[in-house]
Amino acid sequence: MSTISPTIPPDVAAHVLSHFGRGGYPAGAWTESLITLIDSADMANRARLLGAFPEYGAAVLLAKYDEEGIATLHRLSGLKPTPITCERCRGTDGPFTDACLCEACARPMPLDGVA
Repeated sequence: MSTISPTIPPDVAAHVLSHFGRGGYPAGAWTESLITLIDSADMANRARLLGAFPEYGAAVLLAKYDEEGIATLHRLSGLKPTPITCERCRGTDGPFTDACLCEACARPMPLDGVA
């Protein structure tokens, strides 16, 4: 097994950013399915996919497991980063839940003011 990291091309970085909802631009249907497979595969199957598609594998692993992965993919893609926005109010103030809602929208205050 090679320990050399593949170079991630700008379009691959943009496709993976789009998959994770962090900017970029969408891939075609087949490529999006490939990214989804790599993202959801168990370790053995992920290793097989990484052997066949090293650039996409490296980009997905970077996005999922590296603390600076999203920022690195933004740099590699050459695209300007887009802030995370709430799905409900479109605000950019966090923290955000797994459902992409800001804290205020995730736990709205009742109209009578009593929580």
